[in-house]
Amino acid sequence: MSHGAALRPHPFVERLRRRFLGRLFDRLGYDLVPAVSDWNHRPLSGPETDALIAGAAARLDHDLAEAGLSLPGGAAPAVATFWDLIAMAPVAQKRGGNGFNGALQLYVLMRALSPEVIVESGVFRGLTTWVMRQACPQAEIFCFDPDLSGLRYRDPRARYHAVDWSSVSLPRLDPDQTVGFFDDHISQARRVLEARERGLTRLIFDDDAAAHRLHAHGGPAFPTIAMLTAPRSGEPVRWRRNGREFVYRPDDPEATAARAAIAATHAFDDLHAATGYSPTRLTWVRLHGRDGT
Repeated sequence: MSHGAALRPHPFVERLRRRFLGRLFDRLGYDLVPAVSDWNHRPLSGPETDALIAGAAARLDHDLAEAGLSLPGGAAPAVATFWDLIAMAPVAQKRGGNGFNGALQLYVLMRALSPEVIVESGVFRGLTTWVMRQACPQAEIFCFDPDLSGLRYRDPRARYHAVDWSSVSLPRLDPDQTVGFFDDHISQARRVLEARERGLTRLIFDDDAAAHRLHAHGGPAFPTIAMLTAPRSGEPVRWRRNGREFVYRPDDPEATAARAAIAATHAFDDLHAATGYSPTRLTWVRLHGRDGT
């Protein structure tokens, strides 16, 4: 049986969902959908597959250049490799975590950065750990998440810690050979300052929503990188989500310190126009070193 077939819902379960359970959940105000990853839906004919890969590669090449990064041979070979790899992913994700676009961006970024050490904060089911291992087979990976009970993939060579990354002593890290990846729904200003304190200068953030879009983003961690780097006025940013009101003040001391620590950022294209998959919000961040460079 193919990998894709193995992930399809059992016909009986699907009939039960459509005829009975789906209607019940609909009355309760919920959607009941199969836990099938978005990449299980894909073009099969050559021209359409080639168009998807070429379109994604063109956008990724542009973003890498804008971020001051490069990938030998360009992004196209990496995208083509990822297209085959993701079909074998050991984690199925429908709600939460990275979909195809986010996983592709992370794969290409890690190939371009080629770190010897990766620090991952926010592991969830383990898909991103798997993606980074495919991109960097020899890297040492430190995985942090206070709740590892949801893991579906455990990297045999990674070091797992069921705590926040800020509470664990790490070995001395070479900033030129280390990348920090943050997908943990914690203030990105706080993560910037923690990373700089530990000597990390090369960072990747997921869920980097702009202030005017934060209301539509589940479990927002704020301020995001986009909020830190946006032109500022004296007016606080306010929004409502699920009946709760939030406020962000750009002159908050933590936000001000994080803003000063950032040397450069680049938000990658969400890739939806190229691939048709759900948009993503991955951002590359470079910090000033401790010496101010």
